[in-house]
Amino acid sequence: MLGLNVKRGVATTLERVFKDSGNKFGTLEILWSGTTAGIIFSRNGNDLSCINAKVIFPSVSESADVPQATFNNLIGYALHELGHAWYTTNKPWDDVRKKYGAYVGNLINGLEDPRIEKLVIESGNAPNSRALFENLINSVLGRDGYVDPNDAKNIPFLLAVEGRRLNGYAIAVPNIIDQSVYAKHLHWALGRANKAVDTSAIVKIAIELFKRIKDQDQEAGKDQGQEQDGQPDGKQEGQPSDGQGDQQGDKQDGNDGQPSDQQDGQPSDQQGEPSDDPSDQAGQGGGKSYDGGREVEPNDFIRDELKQHRPQADQVRPIPTIGKPIIATFNWR
Repeated sequence: MLGLNVKRGVATTLERVFKDSGNKFGTLEILWSGTTAGIIFSRNGNDLSCINAKVIFPSVSESADVPQATFNNLIGYALHELGHAWYTTNKPWDDVRKKYGAYVGNLINGLEDPRIEKLVIESGNAPNSRALFENLINSVLGRDGYVDPNDAKNIPFLLAVEGRRLNGYAIAVPNIIDQSVYAKHLHWALGRANKAVDTSAIVKIAIELFKRIKDQDQEAGKDQGQEQDGQPDGKQEGQPSDGQGDQQGDKQDGNDGQPSDQQDGQPSDQQGEPSDDPSDQAGQGGGKSYDGGREVEPNDFIRDELKQHRPQADQVRPIPTIGKPIIATFNWR
């Protein structure tokens, strides 16, 4: 598909979706000059009927031969991000991310993505949205594979996949939840999230899931310490162990765990400020780091899909990062 027609097709589709929904754009811009994919938008309070939106994609040569599958993924990605504009609120998400750290923010993202896609599908505003969302997540999985179900740092990505499976998508990889040491917690969180009515409800589920994961990891750490303490150490038989090492897994969570109940706003994908609780700094719980997991949003996937279709000038001298847009920054008035 000619790159020029890709650009026209994305713009035309988004305009048609908004027209059919009865909503309108105050302004709609689609920029093909980013270093990655994203969206910047604002709306008037909780008014869903008028949105100012700027959808950003990496540069694409108008003469490039872009595969149809890539074009479909661009449309699916744009509709997904507009789903956030319609249905996600910011302040509860941002407040909790600031309090607990980036990992909890990622858990929210993993639970919220299937929720907003489900609402886009049910709205009927974009009749082909389910197929587009399904193709996009399967394309991500097809390129990068799935994750280790026991790797806590990748739970947000796992939630994003399995939540979509609960939406009825035909996911191209097997369900791995029951293989996870966290299986009961994941089933609980996904079941609750599938019935959540707003972002605030998702935030509360994510906080509780984080505490359950952290508690389980701490208990596992204490059990491991007890096994080590039980090894022969030259003491007389029957002499009690001094118990050292049993304290390392003690909970350090000093937060009350209550998210903000405010409904206004839109979540930001910017890095949140560090948590006030030392045990939760940088997504850590009880000394275990949860940093470095798979990205929940397909921003980098879209960037990599379009990399080979960049204009020749950008291949020789890439677009500078000066003035790079902040992805998914939601400005409210």
